[in-house]
Amino acid sequence: MNIIKLFTICLFFAPLIFFGCSQKNESKISQIEKRQIRETKKEKYNSSNIIIVNFDNKITLKWDAAHNMLVKDTSYYEILKNKKKIEIISNSISNNEDLKVKVCSKEEANLKKGDVAFLYLLENQKIYLFSCLKLQFDVINKNCKYPVNLLNYIEKQRFKVQKQIKSCIE
Repeated sequence: MNIIKLFTICLFFAPLIFFGCSQKNESKISQIEKRQIRETKKEKYNSSNIIIVNFDNKITLKWDAAHNMLVKDTSYYEILKNKKKIEIISNSISNNEDLKVKVCSKEEANLKKGDVAFLYLLENQKIYLFSCLKLQFDVINKNCKYPVNLLNYIEKQRFKVQKQIKSCIE
């Protein structure tokens, strides 16, 4: 009789013991995965690759030179909430200040402050290429998310593009 009681007690507690062990193991795995995700995010935006682009005393965007893209931080999203800041960004398209970095879709010159302003408006659908510029830029290389020769066109026609963009936004 004693053996039967011991056996039933073991049957009752065995699943609880095994379930508890598997839960601890899963939590260790998930902690390791979470740590790897955090490290990957840190590597993605390495501070040595980031260029800070100031448009005004309160308007700042960051360009990730290693990945040829704008960094989507709090400042990036704050600009979208303010129409006046969008206007300042659109007025900056004519800014020819050289950022001394190459960009994947621009072969003839370095990235300029005006290019960053234009790409910001384009990314956030404040402008549409064909309806604003009356040109179709439809070739995109697999290593670059911006159309081929778009930034070269802007480089050559900076003031004309700014005028077209301002009329499109208004």
